[in-house]
Amino acid sequence: MKNWAWSVIIAVLALVLLASASFYSVSMTQTAVVLQFGKAVRVVESPGLYMKWPIAQNVAFVNKSLSSYSTQPESFLTVGKKPVLISLFAEWRVTDPLVFYARLHNDGAAGSRIGDVLRSALRSEVGKMTLKSVIQGQRSKMMDPVLAEANKRLQPLGVHLVDLRILQVGLPTDVLQAVYKRMEAERAEEANAYRSEGAADAAKIRAEANKEQTRIMADAYRQQEELKGQGDAEAASIYGAAYGKDPAFYSFYRSLEAYRHSLSDKDVLVLSPDAPFFRYFRHSLEPAGK
Repeated sequence: MKNWAWSVIIAVLALVLLASASFYSVSMTQTAVVLQFGKAVRVVESPGLYMKWPIAQNVAFVNKSLSSYSTQPESFLTVGKKPVLISLFAEWRVTDPLVFYARLHNDGAAGSRIGDVLRSALRSEVGKMTLKSVIQGQRSKMMDPVLAEANKRLQPLGVHLVDLRILQVGLPTDVLQAVYKRMEAERAEEANAYRSEGAADAAKIRAEANKEQTRIMADAYRQQEELKGQGDAEAASIYGAAYGKDPAFYSFYRSLEAYRHSLSDKDVLVLSPDAPFFRYFRHSLEPAGK
């Protein structure tokens, strides 16, 4: 009885193992490749439970949803042999599971091959462009040829790139320092040009101001001379009118003014006593008035 029980148990286990080896399930995100003695015989894309021959057949699963691939910044040479750092991000999917499994087997190998193809295509495209166009240009225009070339090379592998984008564009440290120095020199040159232009404008403004100052001073001097002439004429007219009314008194008044300006503590005059200058010292006012 004991041996019979063990036989039943062994038989049940054998049936369970046979059943587990005879059935397989496919999820919505997978495609199953049925292999018979290592050779692919069919592809199952619809999700569900399926049967296969145990031992003779096994199943490999291929992901049919979108997969992503990204790179670290790598150096590429432009047309002027200038290095530029570029990193990429791509999304891809399997289009032919049989070919994909036969050529690549799994996603790891696929990512490695996709990276090689993208680097080669990008290196060829960047080599046609200048450093300025790579950094400042529209990225889609640079990536479209790379995407087309990469898909052309990946098609025989059963892989298709759905999207390709640039994550980062930069410059190596030594090139970046050189660019900064060149930019600094350009800005310094622009600043010097602005300073020179400002100095020229300032000199022009000063010249115009000096010219205007000279004109204003000349005009003021002319007006001054005109007013001075008018004053002298008016004074002469007043003097003449005063002299006409009383010549003797006017002569006496002018002599007193001359005495007041000429005779001081510091002045020394050497004149003859008979000089006309002292006529009012020699005579009285009444005879002088006559």
